[in-house]
Amino acid sequence: MKMAIYARVSSEKQEKQETIQSQIEALRDYAKKNNYVACGEYIDDGYSGELLDRPALDKLRDDAKKKLFEAVLVHSPDRFSRKFIYLGLVQEELKKSGVNIVFLNRPDSKDTPEDNLLNGVQGLIAEYEKAKILERTRRGKLHKAKTGLLVTSIAPYGYRYIPQDKVHNKSGCYEVNPEEAIIVGLIFDLFVNKQMSIRAIARELTRREILPRKGKHWRTSTLHRIIRNEAYIGTAYYNKHIAMESQKPKQENTYRRRKNTSLHLRPREQWISIQLPEHLRIVDKEIFDLAQAQLKRNSELSPRNVKHHYLLRGLLQCGECNSPYLGTPCHNRLFYRCGNRHRVFPLPKECSSPMRSAPMLEGVVWSAISEAVQQPQLIIKQVKNLQSSRSKQSKETERDLQRVETALANTQNEEDRLLDAYRNGIIDIEQLQAQMVKIQEKKNSLTQERQRLTEKSTQNVPRDLLKRSVKEHCKAIKSRLKHLTADEKQQILRLLVNRIILERDKVRIRGVIPLYDDSGNIASQLSERCAHREATKKTEGIKYAKRTEKTDQRY
Repeated sequence: MKMAIYARVSSEKQEKQETIQSQIEALRDYAKKNNYVACGEYIDDGYSGELLDRPALDKLRDDAKKKLFEAVLVHSPDRFSRKFIYLGLVQEELKKSGVNIVFLNRPDSKDTPEDNLLNGVQGLIAEYEKAKILERTRRGKLHKAKTGLLVTSIAPYGYRYIPQDKVHNKSGCYEVNPEEAIIVGLIFDLFVNKQMSIRAIARELTRREILPRKGKHWRTSTLHRIIRNEAYIGTAYYNKHIAMESQKPKQENTYRRRKNTSLHLRPREQWISIQLPEHLRIVDKEIFDLAQAQLKRNSELSPRNVKHHYLLRGLLQCGECNSPYLGTPCHNRLFYRCGNRHRVFPLPKECSSPMRSAPMLEGVVWSAISEAVQQPQLIIKQVKNLQSSRSKQSKETERDLQRVETALANTQNEEDRLLDAYRNGIIDIEQLQAQMVKIQEKKNSLTQERQRLTEKSTQNVPRDLLKRSVKEHCKAIKSRLKHLTADEKQQILRLLVNRIILERDKVRIRGVIPLYDDSGNIASQLSERCAHREATKKTEGIKYAKRTEKTDQRY
């Protein structure tokens, strides 16, 4: 009898442990002992049993219709599928093609009502077993993460994972990879200090012949993940994403190994933070925060897909719902409109803020900025008022910081008392774990609060430096105020303005004062940018002329 062999495993871990090979060897031995003629092996390694469309299974079904074999040998029903309805569909299809199914765990089964019932029961048990395994795994990982232990064994770039040592009762942990850590520092330096784009960083790493962990080329998505990863400043997260079935249509003749291949970000309050030891921090907190601010600003000010020039692009915010105002054309006129009207995920929101005429709003804002630049005393006065109010708040911040430090010390004492109680046999291990989860959550919350208060208390800048910065920047801009192009105006606004809040009858401009640098000023920076832009235009003109010349010669 001609017989085909089908085998499947559902994860890369099983592939590495060679369970697929053990299945195939057992099936081959059975076929040889019973004098079957093996006419083909159909192997799906790394494909989930929840999916019906698998390459080897599809080929098996097609070949069965072509009568290439008389029977198919499988280890057990759950190798066909872990969904009862899919299992029944495949079995029915093979039987209609005249192909017998032989299960290695039940080789003497026949096509009787009793055997069909047993096959169905086995299929239902396989589906139930998969659901229970997933639920137990999910709850176990959540509990482990809440106790402050690492869950994933895949370390971020810059680290290596040290597996748990059950003999010495040590959980899995990260260890700094010195070579990769240097590259992580280089990436942040290029992005923050050199102000390079993500694509430019990828090109620079390639030029330096620095390879990623996998593959030969750096992808922009990989660099984005590195720059956003808070593990480099001491905080890892679990439960950050939820896996869902992709809504994108599957391309023809392609297969997915898993059902839930699309990751969606959960709300931040559902993330579980895991504090890493101090020695595992690769990037300074200040550099990391600057990188996040730069990413946000790059996203807001990205020139992609912009058909019209909007002077205030990326700076406007709705005073009613805090959504950004977006530039939008209407009847050949330019307007700014609250972005809430476009929002559909996770839920659509309503906002009654009106549309604003772009020329009118841009004229109002630019007039206000020009007036302030020509009268720096107005800005200095506002700075003095702001610093006076902050000096009063700093005392409250110091009191709050002291309160948080005391609470952190108390949580450490609680943890020590619980450990003493466990050593003395007063509480058991389950009670200890339950209480330690609560203490760890409290400690994480207090640590984040302390970090926020510390940053708030270190924001003060000497008044003399601020006053000097205001005067020097105003002087530099004032000299070029009447000869600025639209792009240069936009550069100045992005340098001096943090956010423009649109209320019903008011426009609030929140400014930023760049600290003065003796090495240069805004005037020289604008000159350099203008020169660079002119040089770029000339270069592009030469390239275009060469292309035109080649085209003329060709035709």
